Amino acid sequence: MQIDKQPFIFGDLLRESIEEARLTDLTYNITLNACDKVVVRADKDKIASVITNLLGNAIKYSPKGTDINVNCILQQDDILVTIEDTGIGIRSEDVEKLFDRYYRVQDSAVKTVSGFGIGLYLSAEIIKRHGGKIGVESIPGLGSKFYFTVPIS
Repeated sequence: MQIDKQPFIFGDLLRESIEEARLTDLTYNITLNACDKVVVRADKDKIASVITNLLGNAIKYSPKGTDINVNCILQQDDILVTIEDTGIGIRSEDVEKLFDRYYRVQDSAVKTVSGFGIGLYLSAEIIKRHGGKIGVESIPGLGSKFYFTVPIS
């Protein structure tokens, strides 16, 4: 996987990604707290695919009409992005394997949800190749908060 780093305004990318996600289902209330003027040097298309994947998962695994909160926090040397939903949540034994290639949660609550188990794996690879970190905090029945960091320079 090749990474082509170029400077761009991170808040603009978040807004664009959220607008695309809203097109898939208008019933969700997606809110954004963005790092508006922060410029990062990263592969814009690949970071967009990470955001799109995480937003898409929040939509797939949350009841219609619920809230999805996207936050962007400027830290000392990087940007922290969190995508938080009030969906079905993830068991602790699944959290450990969630970013493994082809891993799919084996739970009756998600057996009708389509996917190949590579979206989170690819997202993790993209973030790692940018020198960032990716992870999740989740409570079954209450929702999940996925997060990732991207170095500013």
